[in-house]
Amino acid sequence: MTKKNIKLDRINRRILIELQTDARMSNNELADKIGLSPSACLQRVKALEDAGYIQQYVMAVDLDKLCKNVKAYAMITLKNHTYQDFSIFEKGIRACPQALDCLRVNGGLDYVVFMVCSSIEDFNTLCDELLQSPLGIAKITSHFVLDEPKWFGGYPLNELEWRE
Repeated sequence: MTKKNIKLDRINRRILIELQTDARMSNNELADKIGLSPSACLQRVKALEDAGYIQQYVMAVDLDKLCKNVKAYAMITLKNHTYQDFSIFEKGIRACPQALDCLRVNGGLDYVVFMVCSSIEDFNTLCDELLQSPLGIAKITSHFVLDEPKWFGGYPLNELEWRE
């Protein structure tokens, strides 16, 4: 299915900013904030979804209140650096439920993966399994999260240069 292109005018930008702040906002609330009729607002939101500007709506939980957990950033270096090696790794890491976020980066490593496990022992076991898997990992260096003074709360859309 081909995604339809739409213009990111001032109104569509405001819709994206408002929904990123509160995705549970009703269409009527959003329409009031933006200054549109509810039907026009809903049409724009649907068009933004269809065009792929809105990828998903996500609920965040307080993981520390729910369960024991250890959060870590795993710095991963691959053995080889061909397109096929990157593709194999990326497909494999997408299938790993403990890997929440994976970024391909430049410099002395290849990927930074944000991971969550129940314990350091579970994290260690996962790293051992990843190293022994056919994903082509040469080295994993980890940095454990000690505190969360600021957690991801959305992109700074008001501070970034928008595409035309």
